Amino acid sequence: MGTCQQICDGVYRIQGSRSNMYLVTDPGPMLIDTGMPGDEQVIARAMGELGMAPRDLRVICITHAHLDHVGALAAVKAATGATIIAGLQEKEYIEGRRMLCSMRREGLAGNVFKCILFMLEKFVQKYTPVQLDTAFSDQNGTSPVDGVDIIATPGHSLGSLSFYLPSKKALFTGDALTGMPAPRLPLRAGCSNYGSALESVRRLAALNAHSCLFGHGEPLASGAAAVLQKLAEQATPREV
Repeated sequence: MGTCQQICDGVYRIQGSRSNMYLVTDPGPMLIDTGMPGDEQVIARAMGELGMAPRDLRVICITHAHLDHVGALAAVKAATGATIIAGLQEKEYIEGRRMLCSMRREGLAGNVFKCILFMLEKFVQKYTPVQLDTAFSDQNGTSPVDGVDIIATPGHSLGSLSFYLPSKKALFTGDALTGMPAPRLPLRAGCSNYGSALESVRRLAALNAHSCLFGHGEPLASGAAAVLQKLAEQATPREV
């Protein structure tokens, strides 16, 4: 069995040690997230399986700056020279001015989770900072990547982004949604602002995507629109 799992034409899932990464060959080539430190090796194998050399990669799109999504970013950047795009509010974390684990989390459970992440990042799997090439925000206007819509989906982190390919109706959500163990709303303890996270879910559901590719869990290769609509209904406040 190869490293890549084809989800739809030109879109491949790469399973890292703790999260999903996605390699897009059309439009592209581009990579969505880079996984944990060390996951650069599985990315390199996946590219090789598709007949790609490291320098073929043009863009690295980061959904958010948590260690399981940016841990291998510096290594992949060094190997490929690809342009890194991430949310403006993730910039100081990606560039190492603040620890990744210091991002806000909601509630007591969130703060306990932060302590665990601090120990991991400080002593076990250290993050290597890297310069961000393009910091995206709602104020930027048009997407800097042809054929890719960039959608601000704050909540899981303040600068979380999702990426949408209109030509394929393929949506990459990072952790704005999760597919583990089945498609569902993000966990409150993992969010910087749960209210914003729920609003972002409703925004994603409006895209009418055909496929939905999560940062964790099995992607939906088809039928995503109906699933996302149900999640958006769960995320909508009900009148009393």
